[in-house]
Amino acid sequence: MSTACFGFRPVSELSFAYLRGGSGEPLEIREHDGNGADPGGALVAEWTPVPGRRSWARLYAEDGRYRLWVEGGGTFRVDPAVPRIELPVGLEPEVRREERLWGIPALLCFLARGDLPLHAAAVEVDGEAVLFAAPGYAGKTTLAAAFDAAGHRVLSEDVSCIRLSPRPAVVPGPAMLRVRRDIAESLPIPGARELAVGDDRVHFALDPERRGDCTPLPIRALVFLRPGDGDLTLEPVSPADALPDLWALAFRLPTADDRERCFQAIAMLADGIRIWNLERPLRLDGLPAVIERIAADA
Repeated sequence: MSTACFGFRPVSELSFAYLRGGSGEPLEIREHDGNGADPGGALVAEWTPVPGRRSWARLYAEDGRYRLWVEGGGTFRVDPAVPRIELPVGLEPEVRREERLWGIPALLCFLARGDLPLHAAAVEVDGEAVLFAAPGYAGKTTLAAAFDAAGHRVLSEDVSCIRLSPRPAVVPGPAMLRVRRDIAESLPIPGARELAVGDDRVHFALDPERRGDCTPLPIRALVFLRPGDGDLTLEPVSPADALPDLWALAFRLPTADDRERCFQAIAMLADGIRIWNLERPLRLDGLPAVIERIAADA
């Protein structure tokens, strides 16, 4: 059976846990054994470590190719023009390596394809995609898991691939959820398979029978997640007012051309979909009301 992720069909001798059905553009994936800490090229981005949340990582570029170095995880080589991704050999569990594969390396490939990477989870509601956009640790994954438990398909849990033409749509990503341990104990995920348990997260592969394929789904709405202590509120946001938040959550390389590309993409997105601000108390017992409100009104 053909399998895919983010609209790519892996061409590889390696095995993967998070693929969906369907097909797509061939993406070569193979291993390499050069895992030095200095991958060379110009440093274009750096993510400083956050204990328990994020590893130290650096992205280097040279002649249209990239090297992503991750502390303790080795170096990922990316050539978007092929496209091809080379994975480091044996420095960490395969499940963690695959999760890194479908992060920045795959993002660089679908960015080169013309799609927009956005820091957002996505779920399917009545055949359309609803995006939950927010910085890290703002409740995106918990809300996506709650939608999954309520029978809605999860399309992406952290980074979404947005295709802007002919109308804004989400290209489904890896079929995974990385849920906080306390949430995993209280919120069952039907048919999911537990692959690993970390200090703060349980890593699940979603039910193969419910993953679906990588066919893009038109975007029904984008919802900005806002913290709140009072009542649940869902308020519309104008395209102009949405731009600063979309800019903050969209991935872009530090060049003038890519900043221009990014701004044009988020402006097109904002002008083509409905956008909302959602304020809700961060409580598990409030999730059913949030799901009902979004499914009915967003």
